[in-house]
Amino acid sequence: MYRNNWSILSSFFMDPRFTDETRAFLNVIMQAPPSTNDIDITTKRQQTESLSVKMNEKLIDTFKGTLQEQKVAANSTEIPITIYTPVDVNTTKLVIFFHGGGWTLCSRKTHQAMVNMLADATKAVWISVEYRLGPEHKFPTWWNDAYEVAQHILENKQSYGVDPSAKVGLAGDSAGGALSATICRALKNIDFQILIYGIYDVRRTTPAFKEFVHPMYFLTPEMMDWTMSSAFADTKDLTDPRASVLLSSSFEGLPPCLFIVAELDPLRDESYAYQKVLDQAGVKTKLVLIKGVIHGFASGPGVFPKACAEMTNAIEEFMASL
Repeated sequence: MYRNNWSILSSFFMDPRFTDETRAFLNVIMQAPPSTNDIDITTKRQQTESLSVKMNEKLIDTFKGTLQEQKVAANSTEIPITIYTPVDVNTTKLVIFFHGGGWTLCSRKTHQAMVNMLADATKAVWISVEYRLGPEHKFPTWWNDAYEVAQHILENKQSYGVDPSAKVGLAGDSAGGALSATICRALKNIDFQILIYGIYDVRRTTPAFKEFVHPMYFLTPEMMDWTMSSAFADTKDLTDPRASVLLSSSFEGLPPCLFIVAELDPLRDESYAYQKVLDQAGVKTKLVLIKGVIHGFASGPGVFPKACAEMTNAIEEFMASL
């Protein structure tokens, strides 16, 4: 999945806008074993976890608070969650986090360093959700998993260590950002949303999808094609508002939204488009553009310390303003 046509990518052919951190990330990618679309899903997931460990090795097990593993009965199964309770926790806020990975790859484990960092910085309780993935479980299974877990946590928030009046927000990166955006529309009493380079229309129609097609931008058209065919059973599902929030009929009454956007990302323009419709609907928004980075940077704070610090500061300020 990661090394696809990397033979044509070298240090002499990279976008001059790339930061040193982006270049370092691409060097890690080029050293990884090749992964193509004919490799089985188990191997792809193992490769993804190995890459995460390599990028974030120095940050593993550095969380300063306490971690607790639980399971939530949802959608006729049990969904694992990890509860991050930082030192000197602020019990007035709780964040439900959905990891990215195209609804097919990644896990709580691949995003542990990221959530560690955000929980430590914000002093809020963060809960990372392990919803089921395609191709074994296609849409709407993974959406229903995420929705029902969020609903359970919202209705039982005191049992997760926060006040009865605590504000509850949804957050996620990439596919997890898509989940957060759509579940915010479906659930009442969500107080804020943090959307990190999410996909908001899976039909992929914005100009950035044509601009960032080279493998050096990491999220290739081939990768997205494979993800869509693995996560969805029917093309008609691509126009379901639970998958493509931009196709929703209305946007009024949604909670304040922080957008974190990677400058050199095929999904970049979707954040601009979604912020525009939220602004038009009277929703309070803020967009922070992280310059010189590509899709996926947020889950690799070990390689992207400066970019992730900029993102973390923005999230910390946004949550403090609520």
